[in-house]
Amino acid sequence: MDSIDRFVALLDVETSIELYCHLHAPFRLHHEADAYGTAWFHLLLDGHCTMSHAGKHYPLRAGDFCLWTSGSAHTINIGAEGSAFVEDRENGLRHLRNGGDGEPLRMLCGAYTARNRAAAGLWRILPEPLIVPLGDVPQLQALCALIHEEARARHEGSIGIVRALSEVLLLLALRHTGSLPQQHRLTVLFADTGLARALAHILAAPFTPYTTAGLAEAACMSRATFARKFQAAAGCGVQTFIRMLKMSAAAKLLRDSNLAVARIAEETGYQSEAAFNNAFKAQFGITPARFRRQEGNPARDNSGRNA
Repeated sequence: MDSIDRFVALLDVETSIELYCHLHAPFRLHHEADAYGTAWFHLLLDGHCTMSHAGKHYPLRAGDFCLWTSGSAHTINIGAEGSAFVEDRENGLRHLRNGGDGEPLRMLCGAYTARNRAAAGLWRILPEPLIVPLGDVPQLQALCALIHEEARARHEGSIGIVRALSEVLLLLALRHTGSLPQQHRLTVLFADTGLARALAHILAAPFTPYTTAGLAEAACMSRATFARKFQAAAGCGVQTFIRMLKMSAAAKLLRDSNLAVARIAEETGYQSEAAFNNAFKAQFGITPARFRRQEGNPARDNSGRNA
C-alpha cells in the first residue's frame, strides 16, 4: 500500500451517487453549497461543459473528473438557460433529462462525505476544484465505460456497483494528480522529495509518536525549514496533520469496532486513556464514549459498562 492508498483509507469517506445526467444544450445547473466535509464530484462521461465558481470558469470534456473538495456552490452549463429539467428514479438511481436538442452531455454526479470532523479536515490539502483528466489514461477508460453503462442501464444492483466504482475512481484520480500542470497542496507534498519522505513515514505508521525534529531529519531538512515547508504545502502544521489522521482513525474504530476505548487509545498511539479522551474531545467536542453512542455502536468497555 503506497502513500496515496493510505491517505485515502484514513480519509474515512462515504460515497453517495446522486444523479446521472443525460442533457442537451443549452442548459444551466446550479449546485448549492454543501455541508463541511462533503465533496461533490462530477464525472463527465460524454460531451463537454463549463463549471463555474466565484467568477472563475473551468472547461471540462469527456473523461474529466471534477471534485469540489469544500462543497462550494457551483454551476454547470452549456450556453444559457435552456428547457426545464425532468427527473425520474429507477432502482435507486436518479436520472435527469431536459428537452434541449443541442449537443448531448452525459455526466455522473455524487458526493464523498467525510464521516467524521477530523477526516473533513484532511480534505484541506486538496485544491478546489480538483480537476483530473482521466480520459487520457488508458487503464481508466474501461472503468469510466463501466460506470457509464451501469448508470445508463439502471439494472438491479447498479447503484451499488456505481458507488463502489466511484470509490475506486477517487483513489485513481488522486494517484494521477502528479501529472497535473498546476501545483497544489497534494502535488507539493508528494512531489517535494523531502516532504514525500516524511509523509511516507507518517502514513506508513500514523500512530507512532513522531517529533517534528525527527521528521525533519527524515526529510533531510532543518527543523525550521521542514516545519515551514510542510505548513505551506499542507495548510496546517505537521503535528496538526498527524493529530487529524489519528482522530479520523480513532473515530472509525469507535464507530465500526468493538474495541474498548482504552484499547483504541493504545492503538492510536496515546500513552493513556485520559490523554486520548482529552485529544478526542478537543477535536470533536464530545468524549469518545459519547461519540460511540451517537454513532449507534453498542460496544461495551472492558468493565462491562456501556462505552
